[in-house]
Amino acid sequence: MKDTGGRSAGHDPARVRAQRAWTFVLCAVSLSAVGAIIGAVFPWPDNDATPSAAPAASSSVAAPATTAASSAPPTPAAPNVVEEPFDPKAPIPGCATVEQPDPGSGTIISRLSSGTPSYDNPRFPWFSGPKATAMSNAVADQLPPRATIDFANPSSSLFFGPILDLDESAPDPEGSTIASGSLTNGDAHGSVFLTVQKTSAPVPPCVAGQLDARRTLPDGTIVDVHDTWREVDGVRTNTRSADATATDGSRITANAGDTLGNTQQSRGAVPLTIDDLVRIVGDPRLRVSTPVPPGTPPPAQGCGDRSFGTSNGPAVTREQARRLDGVLATIDFGGRRPAPLQVAEGSSSTLCTTVPGGNGAPARQITITGGQSLPPQPRPDPVSNPGTWRTLADGSVVQTQNLDTVIVTRTNGTRVTVSNDGAPPASLTSPTTELESIALTPGLKL
Repeated sequence: MKDTGGRSAGHDPARVRAQRAWTFVLCAVSLSAVGAIIGAVFPWPDNDATPSAAPAASSSVAAPATTAASSAPPTPAAPNVVEEPFDPKAPIPGCATVEQPDPGSGTIISRLSSGTPSYDNPRFPWFSGPKATAMSNAVADQLPPRATIDFANPSSSLFFGPILDLDESAPDPEGSTIASGSLTNGDAHGSVFLTVQKTSAPVPPCVAGQLDARRTLPDGTIVDVHDTWREVDGVRTNTRSADATATDGSRITANAGDTLGNTQQSRGAVPLTIDDLVRIVGDPRLRVSTPVPPGTPPPAQGCGDRSFGTSNGPAVTREQARRLDGVLATIDFGGRRPAPLQVAEGSSSTLCTTVPGGNGAPARQITITGGQSLPPQPRPDPVSNPGTWRTLADGSVVQTQNLDTVIVTRTNGTRVTVSNDGAPPASLTSPTTELESIALTPGLKL
């Protein structure tokens, strides 16, 4: 973190929000099959016009004895936000001129898109599934030797996802591919967030409080770096960033912080240094103009939780997944091979994989989760529950559902679910027999 001891004593941290309008940005992205909303919230100036300082109602107006509003809970107090102070007149290394931040009033900007994220949008010809794989591999190669990406589903494993076109009517397409995940580097454990996009915008100006230095790489790429902190209600979080503008129109950002998960709990140490971030954004393989090496595969597809259980089991580990991959390798899938097990989307306690279809056989999904109780025998109902339920000699419970799913729950809490993603071959007299054989494979348990 930067030493603030030499900064202007007259620069009050309580007024920082008014002087760093662009550094306090809260972005919310909500993606779904039907669209996305992206919002940016900029701070209000530090004066009596803030929402929390609205004038009180006149005391001469008596409130009704009983109203719906009188029973409403009081409005929570606005959080006390303090950002790292800075000297707006100080020079910035690498910048010929320094602009002052705009202390304008609070602004809310929202964007609505009805598009669908895609790896193959013709409006982004530079991007594809193999390009996402190549860029993700480049990021992994540039991480420090001791750093490891936390075991998670593909969308949370520093793998670049599909691009959402933010404005399909704009002649200059707007949209970024995003990679995020958690990283452990020695004693530091935190989050990492990266974006890559193609833009015709010029190099941004140097604005006081938004960067600590501007670097120029040998290939002409401009990189702005920033190491800062902010406190919310006395809890400090630390962030570092590198923002690169390349000569081919690539805009690449890399951010690292000491917070994890939705709770944003501060861990006290950022897992990547500024030099680490500069090394990542400076890798030529992240440029939009860099061709994809021949034979680069498309990204692995995520899979969901089909365990028909609760998601409160213990988090699965990379070691468990690799061991169970070895067990699955002993199963005859008719010449087909399942993809390596991965964490299921939406459940850190579940592993999943897909066996591709072929030769008349449907694709199959396998999920393995822990921490499950043995299911009770359901009440027979051929209409709403057309399945079977039985207990094996070792206490395991085997269930079938709709002739396309088998669920095996072991006494140690492991639940294995095997299901067809399509209709089973008509030649099978018992469509669930093969599914049950897979689910009961020895060693297929957490």
